[in-house]
Amino acid sequence: MDKLTLMAVFAHPDDEAFSVGGTLAKYAAEGCEVHLVTATRGEAGQIRDPKLATSSNLPQVRERELYCACGIYGIHPPHLLDYVDGQLTIVHQGQAVGKLVRLIREHRPQVLITFGPDGIYGHYDHIAVHRWTSIAFDLAADANCFPEQFQGTCKPHRTAKLYYQVLPQAVVSMMSQEHPPAAVMMDGVPFPMIGYDENEITTLINIVDHLDAKWRALQCHATQIDASTDDDQAEQMLSSPWAGREAFILARSAVGWTEELETDLFRGLR
Repeated sequence: MDKLTLMAVFAHPDDEAFSVGGTLAKYAAEGCEVHLVTATRGEAGQIRDPKLATSSNLPQVRERELYCACGIYGIHPPHLLDYVDGQLTIVHQGQAVGKLVRLIREHRPQVLITFGPDGIYGHYDHIAVHRWTSIAFDLAADANCFPEQFQGTCKPHRTAKLYYQVLPQAVVSMMSQEHPPAAVMMDGVPFPMIGYDENEITTLINIVDHLDAKWRALQCHATQIDASTDDDQAEQMLSSPWAGREAFILARSAVGWTEELETDLFRGLR
């Protein structure tokens, strides 16, 4: 068995921070190899403080923010796919999948995590990354796919488990208490967040000991979250009954399934 390796694939800088930051920090602290793949530099994102960035340098600023977050998690520097924020549905899909296949073959993770099929709130970039990752999970093991990649340490690799990061319905309901429904504004339109019932969630990761790292990594993404004025957001996140857990659905497994709730992404692999 290779050293335990986790790879997470998301669309924008800060996607990982809000969703799986605690999980990344937890497994890095345990000595696992942890890799983060990010498809874009988030150049279509907001600028919360005009002193931090301009529209022309936002991609470079958000890349630095992502490197900062990875340092807080204690994981490898991010792998950037160099696509443009907001355009993932119109890029060459085969080339995008091929980039992910190469990274999977080179770093040989046993566990791969990404968005679920709804992309949390239907963001088209998120859904594209979900599709790419799900397809790359299968193709990385197929020697007939992208054979030109095989040189050095790059060879077919079968990842054992694929997880989708999701929001429990209880979390969405909690977020909807003051401003129903919980949604993200895109182009002036609210896109509702999608929650999953407890019986649909297969895996809950305890991140209580890594909440501080998660919050500090969120603060790295300063163009997107104003840490100086968001103390109430921090308090809400840290005091929530769900704050110490991150939820996943096991979508594919080569090491069997269990009817019990998983508490370890590497269950069956240790």
